[in-house]
Amino acid sequence: MLDLSVSSTQMVQIHLTAREEVKKKDDLASRGTGSNPYIVDLAEYTRQFPKKTAKEFKKGVEADDRGKHDEAIAHYESAISSSPNFYPAHNNLGSAELARGNFAAARREFEQVVRLNQSDATAYFNLSNVCMLTKQLADARRFLTEGLRRQPESAFGKFLLGSLDLQEGNITEAESALRQAIQLNPTMSQARLQLINLYLQVNRKQDAIAMLRDFLGAFPADPFAPRATQLLQKLDPSAQAPVKR
Repeated sequence: MLDLSVSSTQMVQIHLTAREEVKKKDDLASRGTGSNPYIVDLAEYTRQFPKKTAKEFKKGVEADDRGKHDEAIAHYESAISSSPNFYPAHNNLGSAELARGNFAAARREFEQVVRLNQSDATAYFNLSNVCMLTKQLADARRFLTEGLRRQPESAFGKFLLGSLDLQEGNITEAESALRQAIQLNPTMSQARLQLINLYLQVNRKQDAIAMLRDFLGAFPADPFAPRATQLLQKLDPSAQAPVKR
């Protein structure tokens, strides 16, 4: 962290040490939800902790994959009880708490991730998301800025930036950020849905229709597709229901 309030020039000395190649490849399926793949090799990091910690964490990930959030939470809490500094468990516990609407608990866990691994941009994005959901917009902006400083080309970060700008009434900035999110990750359906909300909010009917068509063409099986189809037909009665591919 550089303090530029004293001087606009700072000298930083960095020493790099080559890391030995890990023989066993990292299993992407076991990565923590929202982990930053450019910062930490999770398999290598996990080996620093007791086997019980890794075992409970893996069980939590498997429970999450099955949609069993309560079961996943129990496993993540067990992993944290064994190793309080194991930040992937805090991260996934925060995500599980967020999934069941426990915003205060989710924020506490994401704050632990930031404390334990300040390089993890996604932890800041998760914190920003929680703050937006609880209407703490100043905190949301602060955490989002920290996340984007660490990972400026994050599609999730740009999506959150667009969503926050939309909440604050910054329409032009919101549209730009959401389009950047789509460009960075064309499979992010949420960014298109948020753009539809934006166009409806400012009465840009034709843009909303175009984005609805784009969304339905790209994501015909999305859970929001039926509602999007109804909205499209309401805005444009001549519109035909999209053919499922």
